[in-house]
Amino acid sequence: MYTEKSIELKYDFYMRYGRASGTLYFERTGIPCALMRSDSSVLAVAMRCGVRAYGRQYGDIIKIMNSEKNVFNIHFVENGRGAQILYKQDIEGMKGIDDVTRYTISKLMRRMGIGRADDGGLIAICDKFGNDGWCAYCEGGNIQQIPMPMSDHNMLVVRTQRNGASRADKVMRIQFENEEKKRIRAAAEGLKRCRTDVLFEMMNESEKSIERLLSPSKKAVMAVRAAQCADGVKAVRICDAGIVCFVESGRTDSAIHCINVEFEKNMGYPASIITAN
Repeated sequence: MYTEKSIELKYDFYMRYGRASGTLYFERTGIPCALMRSDSSVLAVAMRCGVRAYGRQYGDIIKIMNSEKNVFNIHFVENGRGAQILYKQDIEGMKGIDDVTRYTISKLMRRMGIGRADDGGLIAICDKFGNDGWCAYCEGGNIQQIPMPMSDHNMLVVRTQRNGASRADKVMRIQFENEEKKRIRAAAEGLKRCRTDVLFEMMNESEKSIERLLSPSKKAVMAVRAAQCADGVKAVRICDAGIVCFVESGRTDSAIHCINVEFEKNMGYPASIITAN
């Protein structure tokens, strides 16, 4: 997708690397997010934001540069399979998720014919099955691509780092996993019929179960409460990065403001919110 931001990065690439011959490639990868997850099932989607990168095949050195930090990462290769790559993060609050950057660069290199495919992981699953209006549904190792009709809603992630669920009692965790598989299956069946209300219902039920059976951190619970207080928020659930929620498109700005105010009132500092664009 060529946007105003990507054109700005393209000019930046030429300023740093010059206008030597060679095809210039562009890549933009979303942030993968598990909407619901159990030990053997996952419902995941890539938010439409993340990292942008330009690159071209060039010489015997892979030279990767962060456009904001001016930091180079250099690798020596052979047979003219090197590259010049410039990347930039789209949004605030991405500290600690460098795997998204690595995947963007890996995908860009594959497009240039100088990289190998990424065979697994949440990022690869979302990239292949869970973006551009689709959701990735994985159950028992089988992955399906199902509709994700969200034109009337936006997706937010409030980052709180670790959610603390690893501290849960083993018996409680097993009970949660068994219940969660059924909820994920129900949400997937709903999405196949374009019933986003079923997804929202299952996410909210999953959140109640997380708080009842697992041991989420105070920070994550406070983020949930802040989102639940915001007008227009339809679903909230604790995830690996913090909390994920869906809000009506026309009320997104007011919901973000409300979440920030409520979270800061309880935690003493503003929330770190990522918005899909």
